[in-house]
Amino acid sequence: MNFSFLRPLLLLCLATTATAVDKPAAPATPPAVKPTAEAPLELPKMQVTAERVKKIDKDIKRLDKLIAREKNKIKPTELDRTLNNETVAKAAAIFGGNSAEHMSIVAASRVMLLEQERDVLEAMKRPATLDELKMMEAQIEELRTTRRNLDDASKQR
Repeated sequence: MNFSFLRPLLLLCLATTATAVDKPAAPATPPAVKPTAEAPLELPKMQVTAERVKKIDKDIKRLDKLIAREKNKIKPTELDRTLNNETVAKAAAIFGGNSAEHMSIVAASRVMLLEQERDVLEAMKRPATLDELKMMEAQIEELRTTRRNLDDASKQR
């Protein structure tokens, strides 16, 4: 058999290895870093744990259920309109009754507050600073207090 076609390939392989062997490899040195007079900038520490995010997700899921429940109360049923119409509600106001229209307005307000709370919780998953996180927690507390006081007319004044 004639293997003369392999000779140029063999010579090419030998030539590349010879040049690689002839030149010693230079050690890789990192570029020199100039020392700076300033101290390095240190960012505020933020605790990022799966537990905190899971707790927020659990709260969001709970809020979604509450939003769905309150959305059903926005539109009063025929029975509710009959039992809680304006004339009966005014006469029974001494017993603390409200009209169906008033209760649907309160339910719509609750839905709005719950959706705002949900948006704040979503933003709490990735706050930029600790101050923003504290501000968001205060905002959630304020929204919850407002939602609790919707039914109590004395606290709304």
